[in-house]
Amino acid sequence: MAKFVIQQKSPHELTQGNVSTLTEWTTDEGWGPYQRPVDISHMYSGPPYMDAKAFLGFLDDKMIGHAAFFTTGKDGNSTGVMQFCTMFIVEKPFRGKGYGSKILNAMLETTDQSTNICFDAAPNMVTKYESLGFKPEWDNRDYIISLSAIAEKYKMTENMRNVSIKLLSEVEFKKFAEYDAKVYGLHRLVFIKKWSTLPDSFTWVAVNGNGDVVGYITIRESINKQDTTVGPLYSDNLEIAKKLIYTAAQTMSSQTSAKNLSMLMPTGGSNAIQMIESDFGIKCGPNFVRMCSKKHGVDLSKVIAIHSPGYG
Repeated sequence: MAKFVIQQKSPHELTQGNVSTLTEWTTDEGWGPYQRPVDISHMYSGPPYMDAKAFLGFLDDKMIGHAAFFTTGKDGNSTGVMQFCTMFIVEKPFRGKGYGSKILNAMLETTDQSTNICFDAAPNMVTKYESLGFKPEWDNRDYIISLSAIAEKYKMTENMRNVSIKLLSEVEFKKFAEYDAKVYGLHRLVFIKKWSTLPDSFTWVAVNGNGDVVGYITIRESINKQDTTVGPLYSDNLEIAKKLIYTAAQTMSSQTSAKNLSMLMPTGGSNAIQMIESDFGIKCGPNFVRMCSKKHGVDLSKVIAIHSPGYG
């Protein structure tokens, strides 16, 4: 009889084989534009280490499932702490056999139930997670827009003189981190230090005439090299968001082979989805649903696009 065991590790202890397998699974699942091998290794492999744990399910020594979570909110003046579950997946041939539930339960038994536990779920899994006590917060919708269309539509943002766009390296990191915390509702210094320096990524910051941070965008090439993945994109208003999107599109058009911009956008906050659908004549249904054990403290009025499913 096949033996199923769960191993708990620090994510930076994952082998290259583990990372390659996870990449294959997530790419096959359609998560490829958002998560790449460099994401996993960069986020978890080196100092400063994120407060994270991984759970690997093995059937007769074959890895068939994985889940992990990281804790954020401890590295600042946050009033709360969040544990974000990520990369929860079971290889397709082994689904529906209870292995995923065992991995999930092992992970949840380790989390601090007094904190807010959040993750992004496939729409068909929402009912199952609701039965475990989690509640949907918002839908995330994926919009893919050609870089040339953005350049044409948002070129007028070059004339927005009251806001300048600077590379992250040109901005005081403390101000950048404080803006991220104001929008996200938690201080997560270690996380954004790692996320904003992902390989092949760019981060620009919008600064007003008083030197205040009023938005930022991080982008990088997706695994297929045809798309540029945006996330996050935070801004005080939609006009600033347009200028950040335009800056990203101009840079990626000139420096990469990418043809499109991909944004995973939350419903229910900034009216950014209505803006994108109106400006570019596109529609999209829900791709992922944000679910939490407690109310998420994020200021959705300033969230145009999230990082990615699994990283918030």
